[in-house]
Amino acid sequence: MNQHEKQNAPVTTGVWEMINKKIFVPGVIILIIFVASGILFPKSFLNVLNVIEGWEMGSAKWIYVLCAVLTSMICLWVLISSKYGNIKFGGKNAQSTIKKRTWITISLTGSIAIGICFFGVAGPVQFFLDPPKFLGVQGGTQAAVVPSIMYSFLHYGLPPYFIVTFAGFAIALMTYNGKRAFRASSTLYPLIGDKCDGIIGNVVDIIMFLSLVIVGTNMGLSVIQLNAGIGNILGNPKLDIQLIIILVYVVATVFFATSGVHGAMGKLSDTNALLYVFVILFALLVGPTNRLICLGFEAVSRFVMNYIPMVGFGDAVMQTGWQNSNTMFYYSWNAMPGLLAAFFYATMAYGRTLREFIVVNCLVPCAFLVCWYVFVGGSAIFGVMNGSNLPEVIAQYGSGIATFAFLDTLPFGAITKWVFIVMAVMTFVTWSDAIAFSFPMMFLKETTEDKAENKTPKILIAGTGIFMGLLTFVLVYVGGYDAMNTSIVCWGLPASLLLCLMVISCFKFLLHRENYDYTYIEENAEATAMAEAKPTAGSPEPELDPEPALAEAVAAESGQ
Repeated sequence: MNQHEKQNAPVTTGVWEMINKKIFVPGVIILIIFVASGILFPKSFLNVLNVIEGWEMGSAKWIYVLCAVLTSMICLWVLISSKYGNIKFGGKNAQSTIKKRTWITISLTGSIAIGICFFGVAGPVQFFLDPPKFLGVQGGTQAAVVPSIMYSFLHYGLPPYFIVTFAGFAIALMTYNGKRAFRASSTLYPLIGDKCDGIIGNVVDIIMFLSLVIVGTNMGLSVIQLNAGIGNILGNPKLDIQLIIILVYVVATVFFATSGVHGAMGKLSDTNALLYVFVILFALLVGPTNRLICLGFEAVSRFVMNYIPMVGFGDAVMQTGWQNSNTMFYYSWNAMPGLLAAFFYATMAYGRTLREFIVVNCLVPCAFLVCWYVFVGGSAIFGVMNGSNLPEVIAQYGSGIATFAFLDTLPFGAITKWVFIVMAVMTFVTWSDAIAFSFPMMFLKETTEDKAENKTPKILIAGTGIFMGLLTFVLVYVGGYDAMNTSIVCWGLPASLLLCLMVISCFKFLLHRENYDYTYIEENAEATAMAEAKPTAGSPEPELDPEPALAEAVAAESGQ
């Protein structure tokens, strides 16, 4: 049975038999050992990770930068190329079963998560107060306003989204067009051939399995920040309802993930997107509207003009160290969990063109983020310039309070803060249910051609959601959270290296489709067969067999 037939084979076996144990069993064991080390020996484990992080930033930071540059290059190349941008995932006859609006809103709300919810105000304000030293700009001054917005775009916008979107692009391309298994290792097939199905491929997929650690740290951060926000609203800074928040996350994640992208997941994302639009428009209308729109034009134009220098910058001369704990952290934060989110992006790619995929999963969310950081972040910065106590509140209660403290400065703040709470919960549930929905497909032996239609056993989806909740609980209450958070940068190195190899592999795939793209090969074979069957213009009429004609003539004469 070939790979294509395996992907479409009916599921008739038990759940355990459906699992690729070469990936699942080692992945679970290593994941437990890794997490247990951070929990049982948090200080020692954190020290080891700090040493690793120091080595990576001192010797291998260029790989992080190269990853951001290469993923930007290939995504921009596909966007502007009519030849490659019009290629369909699954072939020219593939049809998506997901409505475009649902696809857009799920991609939007399932990707922004913590970055916009809890750093959408704190990020720009902190960059404004403490800009990178290599810019030569004094913090808290007018000269620091536009750079603070630009660096928000850099850390939360295009480069991270290019990284995540490309990962999904590569997995979808190799799966739907290359007819390979739905695994990260399949993306390396043009480079290493069938070795991606062997030990090398298993190692790659096990590394992907370990990225669940990042999900735990992200959920933990969300829980901590949301708890602080609710405490702020209720006037009780010492409020501790983190366990309740974790339980809500788990129950909601399991419910929405098991419903599938055609069910409650789509309705949740539609509602969530509307709430975001409401908050952005509200901040724009009650703030200095004219000034904010002008700030947006200036920040976006300067960012576009300086995109290549900003992405390729490695702070090699001044070596201020600012970039190591900022830009590199955000690149890592998107590289490792981005590979997980990439699987969900790929599940919705069937029947879409390569250009559509990049527009929906990258440009649309980035346009949305531009509006958020300009109108919401910009309003907060102007407020600080006018004497707002926002910096003091952040210093006292942490960055998670920033958005709530900012909303307090606007009219109807008591109402909009509760709207934001609901929006934040929905946003992170959308992100976590996307992971729970797509993650089990990584270690299934067989999946359907259109991954959005895959009948993944609900016990695997629910088990993933419950595990994420347990991991979050352990990290938040037992310990090891700081170590797991530091591991993001450490895991960012192998993830960034893998992404660089994936870019090279995808370039080779697209340039030599006749060797790797089975949908392209099948379409060419079909076109050739049709051309051979159809008579060409000017061809001589086919000669008639004289025997039937002679017999008819004899019969006619006899009748006369």
